[in-house]
Amino acid sequence: MKLKVLITLCILLVLSACGAKKEQGASPAPYFSLKDINGKTVTLEDFKGKPFILVFWATWCPTCRKEIPLLNKLAQEGHMVVAITLNRDRKQVKRFVEEHHIIYPVLMGTYQVTIDYGNIRFIPTAFFINAKGYIVEKFVGMLPEEKVKEFFKEH
Repeated sequence: MKLKVLITLCILLVLSACGAKKEQGASPAPYFSLKDINGKTVTLEDFKGKPFILVFWATWCPTCRKEIPLLNKLAQEGHMVVAITLNRDRKQVKRFVEEHHIIYPVLMGTYQVTIDYGNIRFIPTAFFINAKGYIVEKFVGMLPEEKVKEFFKEH
């Protein structure tokens, strides 16, 4: 009788471990609910089911500005790019987005989202998030185009 219980427990443990399998080398992207530059609420759930790049940036950051053409190109090619600005003035960010013809979603960041994503200290900081909502890579600095293309090709 004890042997049957032990075997049953072992089987249950193995099955539960299989069911709780995490993406190898990845961690779940922290949930966010932020306003875009037009005041619409956007959440992490809005992007589930497709791989995307989440970029933390600011209008005053020279490297962030240099990255805009690449991010626009990716969006034009049908890849999902989402930017979270660290600026506080939504009107100023909206003007900047219009002046620089940014075509990907720009969300207004909060202190909490910077903490949730590992205490963002440097910008630009990008997270490569797969279709299941897992961060598969973090990149600080200007994104290399080849690395981005490789991510979208693999995911």
